[in-house]
Amino acid sequence: MIKPAKVSTYKDLFVYQKAKLLTIDIIKYFSKFKLPRAKEFLFGQLFRAVSSVAANLAEGFGRNYSGSFKQFVGIARGSAFETEYWLETILDIGDFDPKIINSFIERNNEICKMLSGLMNKTKGKQ
Repeated sequence: MIKPAKVSTYKDLFVYQKAKLLTIDIIKYFSKFKLPRAKEFLFGQLFRAVSSVAANLAEGFGRNYSGSFKQFVGIARGSAFETEYWLETILDIGDFDPKIINSFIERNNEICKMLSGLMNKTKGKQ
């Protein structure tokens, strides 16, 4: 992934690329396991949260209005923080490889920082 000089579509956003890749990696990893019913809720929440990060960036960009985009970046950031919560809960349960879960958490934290930076860049733009 190369950071483009000019952003002409949401797919050019480096944070979008990272968020989408994290979504795919999380879904691929956990899809390998047969989950008991009690944990299906937990993983459903995680999948919804992580997938909504990139989805909200795409939707906000598609609205073609900077005020809307900033709002959707904020929603994406909230979803990234929710993703962190679910990953930490899964880590605390202890049924999965902590190295892998911690790597997901680290990648998600980087996405949170990038979203915060993007929010600051769009501050005041209406």
